[in-house]
Amino acid sequence: MSSAEVAALQAQVEDLTATVAHIQDDELNTFYLMWAGVLVFLMQLGFAMLSAGAVRTKNASNILLKGLLDACLGAIVWYLIGYGFAYDADAQAENSDHTGNSFIGTGPSNFALSGQTKEEGAYGGDWVGWFFQYAFAAAGATIVSGAVAERCQLSAYLIYTVAITGFIYPVIVHWIWDTGGFLCSWNPNPDSRWLTGMVDFAGSGVVHMTGGWAALCAAAILGPRLGRFDETGKAVAGYSGHSLPLAVLGTFLLWGGWYGFNQGSTLGIKDQGQTAARVGVTTTLSAGSAAVTGLYLKYALPAKLGGTKVWDLGHTCNSLLGGLVGITAGCSVVEPYAALVIGFVAAFVYHGASCLMRKMKVDDPLDAFAVHGACGVLGCIVVGLFATKEYTYAFNDDGEAEYGIFYGGSGLLLATQIAGVIMIQIWVVSLSTIMFFILRKAEILRVPMSVEEAGLDASKHGGSAYPEQVPYVVGNA
Repeated sequence: MSSAEVAALQAQVEDLTATVAHIQDDELNTFYLMWAGVLVFLMQLGFAMLSAGAVRTKNASNILLKGLLDACLGAIVWYLIGYGFAYDADAQAENSDHTGNSFIGTGPSNFALSGQTKEEGAYGGDWVGWFFQYAFAAAGATIVSGAVAERCQLSAYLIYTVAITGFIYPVIVHWIWDTGGFLCSWNPNPDSRWLTGMVDFAGSGVVHMTGGWAALCAAAILGPRLGRFDETGKAVAGYSGHSLPLAVLGTFLLWGGWYGFNQGSTLGIKDQGQTAARVGVTTTLSAGSAAVTGLYLKYALPAKLGGTKVWDLGHTCNSLLGGLVGITAGCSVVEPYAALVIGFVAAFVYHGASCLMRKMKVDDPLDAFAVHGACGVLGCIVVGLFATKEYTYAFNDDGEAEYGIFYGGSGLLLATQIAGVIMIQIWVVSLSTIMFFILRKAEILRVPMSVEEAGLDASKHGGSAYPEQVPYVVGNA
């Protein structure tokens, strides 16, 4: 065999080796994202258990059905319109004449996945991308259910689920996570990008602020549960949840799902192993720090500041969740010690927001706003303080890295984070207020007083989620 033939064979072997390696990398990334998406989807179970435990027995079936419908209806809406508004596949395609829109996705390919390729060459990457993002969308919509628990009509619930999953949430996704969005730090065109673009790695703003601030609007417009506050405006006892074991189970399930939420946001494992591993560390530390801080905070503070002088299990669970929300935006760009600090501060933010809601007589049975809305704001802003130069992925128009002011940053990243928070608040609050106000005026938002007093389970769902056992009599068939 001549040297030329040997060289040709060697070149073929090298090409085949590179092709096989590429295939293996693509399929590994697909599997990784599928695994992460399943963990995020299982957060629906966590939300369901937490919600069921946090409501009274007479409304357990109702809140569980709403959680189930979030996942089911959310899948349909995300498939038909939500994914298309969020991610503009046509603008991202090579040699595309569609330049895209920095505010909202307008290319047709992702609406009902109409442009999805049937070829095997992508190795499932496009398909699993839809699934992973669907799990996030469903989680965002489910946050609202806790704020309207025990008094919202099912028909109104379905309407706002469609609105959030199909339009309100996807537009924010496009701003921050689609490369054509005006708040996306990966946007390659500085002319269509605000400042550095926002660093929100896994969704403190995109997911949690959206759900949390929509929850605030819903709870305020819907009004408190009957008898929740007395004539002086003081919260009345007896409205706490019926099952702390379910609440703790839900908290642990959510914590476990958060690893898919945060670590999965690397969108692959090839060349991302170190980042994913570090995200696991920062996520864990923030959760633990917030839980311990919240436990002592509730015990030690005086009554006028919301203290109780008891070791409050429910408050500790919510503090933990607040710590997870607080680290979600910056989990990939902060050091582990910073995660401890963020969790510590998140416990105070959650506690303060929860007390403020009761002071304002806004009835939020699951503290959805305090956990997700308030701590979501914290999570976005602390990026501008703690993001390191080594880990940041925000750059100014000159291509220079922008990072937190505690590390000598210019402050441009902090300004971008604050601007992003304000934009999300304006978008979510304005649209949610209009939507819930219309539902209230149409008299389809709140259940009738008699139904609320009897409980939604008995009135709407055929009986209690905990039917009494029928005694067994010897001799009966």
